Amino acid sequence: MNPIGQHPAFNRLNGSPTPLRQWDDDTLIRAYLKTCSEPQSEPEPGLFQARLAMFNLRIDELRALRVEHRSLDMDRELAAMLYKRKLLLWMSFPIRDLPTEILTTIFRYVVWSSSGADQATQHRLWLTWVCRRFREVALSDQTLWNSVWFRDSPPWRRSLAFIERAGTAPLDIRINEKERPEGVPENARNNLPIITVPQINLILDVLIPRVRQLRILVVVLEDMDVIETFMRRFSEAGPPEILERFEMHRTGAPYLWPPEKSAGSGGYLPLNRHPAPKLRWLSLNGLTIDWNTLPPTNLRTIDLRRMCFQACPTSERWSQMLAASPDLFKLSLDAAGPQWTSRRLGSIQPVSLPHLRDLIIGDMSCLFALHILAHMEAPRVMSLALMTLTGQDYGPLMELMTGRFPEVRLLQIQGMELNKTDVNMMRTVKWFESMPRLKLFKFSQTKSYLLEALLADPREYRTPDEMDVQAGEGAQEVRPIICPELSAVYFHTQGDGDVLMLAKGRKEIGAPLKKVYMPITNQTPATTQEMSKMREFAEQCFITPHMIVTEEEDVIHEEMANSLGLAVKWRRYKR
Repeated sequence: MNPIGQHPAFNRLNGSPTPLRQWDDDTLIRAYLKTCSEPQSEPEPGLFQARLAMFNLRIDELRALRVEHRSLDMDRELAAMLYKRKLLLWMSFPIRDLPTEILTTIFRYVVWSSSGADQATQHRLWLTWVCRRFREVALSDQTLWNSVWFRDSPPWRRSLAFIERAGTAPLDIRINEKERPEGVPENARNNLPIITVPQINLILDVLIPRVRQLRILVVVLEDMDVIETFMRRFSEAGPPEILERFEMHRTGAPYLWPPEKSAGSGGYLPLNRHPAPKLRWLSLNGLTIDWNTLPPTNLRTIDLRRMCFQACPTSERWSQMLAASPDLFKLSLDAAGPQWTSRRLGSIQPVSLPHLRDLIIGDMSCLFALHILAHMEAPRVMSLALMTLTGQDYGPLMELMTGRFPEVRLLQIQGMELNKTDVNMMRTVKWFESMPRLKLFKFSQTKSYLLEALLADPREYRTPDEMDVQAGEGAQEVRPIICPELSAVYFHTQGDGDVLMLAKGRKEIGAPLKKVYMPITNQTPATTQEMSKMREFAEQCFITPHMIVTEEEDVIHEEMANSLGLAVKWRRYKR
């Protein structure tokens, strides 16, 4: 063990011109503690007190001397004494003598400030290994154990022990066979055996008697028989009285939930035969439920994916679900949505969703997307994503969306097809012009002429009637800018030169981009050269890790949450 004051981190501090300003840095003491071995015996209180008295005496002497003889060497010695005293106080603090309620609060901060599930698990175990007093306090606090992520190997003794220790506390359960077990390299996890029916029954034997305690239930499984076993037993369990979030994801084939496992207006298995009055988050991926038995509840997140026609709720039932969810914040529909109806789109009565801020539409035909939008009015959407809309011309969708989402700050487009016609160019220009508050544009596999719409002069695409109206309003001759607040773009898998064209064009029309982001996974000699040239037209260019949340995106999502009075940070909210 390095003696105090001889650790490399401390030596780096000694070389600093301002040691007194840096001696109290937490990173310094953390660096030192990482080199220390576990204590093998109880410290001697008398020795600690003697050393503390010596440090205090020397600190007083140095402070008195600095009044008349201040020097860098004296500052270094004073910083060393302050650092040693802080470490000594930290090591001799009688934490085991604290009242149980204070020690419990400290333990909760330790666990809840962990970075990820693995670290949280390790922190909880460490607390029980320190001493008998720590173990008693930790085991008596049920809230330390009520968040359980099944990341150990079957038969999951550790996770099941955590559930037992949680007692009567609300349970937050996550079962994800793609992420188990700990210690297995990421590239080897796809070869792990999948969870079987007997294994999922073992977990359910523990969870079903505690159904009234379930607050969060997130399950990711592959095999369809395992999924059906889970859904059947959960549907027959008692009332999930405090269940707030339910997610069930099927990762295996077939891509869509089979028609033969659906009945008319949805699946034949209910979510639960009892009401779930507190359910606020519903996510179904690759499976379905009996929508007619789903009790009305004010959902804040609806996330539906990969459902065949027969597995979707009827148009009437979908409208009832939306009407029962006036606080809906996020709606994500990927190859799923309300069943098609023979009614004309104009005859569908749209449901008002004033709190909807996040809308995702993906992997569906243009007509089905129009059908979805006909069911709702959501003028306050601030994040709009259009994903994998391919195989046909989606120009009519752009026309319908024009003017519907004027508050959009974040727009994501991935693989949206659009025939290159004069009509579609006019539709695209008008659509972008109807989103004047757009700040961040994320795109992938996007046609270059769609990007060119952001450089167009919108006056060239206005009808004579629109020109007459603007002339009557005294419109100025100054060239209007489409999306004048657009300041950042994030792109990947894009044609060579497309983003450079966009950045150059925005600068030429007087609305330059401030930031351009590209994930490192998209880095090729062509894109690297393009990013080098980009610096001539954009203020900053970044090559970032894949799937990073940009600063602009973080600010936008925080604004979305705050627009509803949610006193939370976006990074906490999304987890």
